[in-house]
Amino acid sequence: MSETGIILSQILILAIAVIVGVIAARVGVLTKDSNAMLSKVIFNVSLPLMLFTNFFKLDITPRLLSNSLIVILISAIVILFLLLNGWIITKIVKMPVREAAVFKAHSMLGNIIFLGFPLITALYGKEGLLYASMFQLVSNLLMWTVGVVVLNQGNDTHWMSSLKKILNPNTIAILAGLTCFLFSVRLPDVIITPLSGIGSANTWLCMLYIGALMTFSSVRGLLGKKSIYILSFSRLLLMPVIVIFVFSVLKSYAGITFDSLVSSVVILEIAMPCMASVVIMSRELGADDNMAMANVFISTLFSIGTLPLILLVMNMFI
Repeated sequence: MSETGIILSQILILAIAVIVGVIAARVGVLTKDSNAMLSKVIFNVSLPLMLFTNFFKLDITPRLLSNSLIVILISAIVILFLLLNGWIITKIVKMPVREAAVFKAHSMLGNIIFLGFPLITALYGKEGLLYASMFQLVSNLLMWTVGVVVLNQGNDTHWMSSLKKILNPNTIAILAGLTCFLFSVRLPDVIITPLSGIGSANTWLCMLYIGALMTFSSVRGLLGKKSIYILSFSRLLLMPVIVIFVFSVLKSYAGITFDSLVSSVVILEIAMPCMASVVIMSRELGADDNMAMANVFISTLFSIGTLPLILLVMNMFI
């Protein structure tokens, strides 16, 4: 399958799952109350289990350890740079506080698992997926620490108070999984299989939630907000092109070169559309989940055209 075909296929899969959520809400299977409960199940059960069990799928050999550590370092720098860019844009256009909180969170967090992983696996195989997993590790750590603080700004919570919410089921899951990974602790299949099964349902539960939320909220009214389109341009085009330029300059003028596969994976991950899990986070942390949902919808739609373009530019300069 071509690169564009892979992108279209993954977005279509997401869209079908969202449509199922819309239908479930239309016929009354999902109500506002049950959808709120679904959000809690995702935040406290399926998402933590997905994060925890992902560590048991990683298999780092000494040959790949060096590149993996480089990916971790680059990922941290790049994701924080994306957050800085989001913060600067919110100040330039003078966004309201709640809108700015979601904008900054989505500036740094993309759909790296459901769209990024299949695309990278198809293009670069198991080694590419390993590096993508390292990027995901950094993204998750920043998501449930810095991201929590950022989104709490959307409900007028002081940043010191929001630090208390960093310790939640998701950060506990990441810390527990990372500990098992670093010390080569392997849990028996009888434990991992059910936990992994529940965690693997997370993507589909998120799509059902978003579909129902689209039914219960005024999405059409949100689509006129210019910040949604500014975010899509920044996330899908501006930032990936800047990072490609930086990698190219480092290689040409500073003599600093990275493995081409490492560079390609990092660039593709930051070019992904907005992360759907931020919609759940926004609801649970009191931020604007309707705005988050609109960001996911528009950026995913635009990514059909931007991802092939980024691949083309990347192949020319990396």
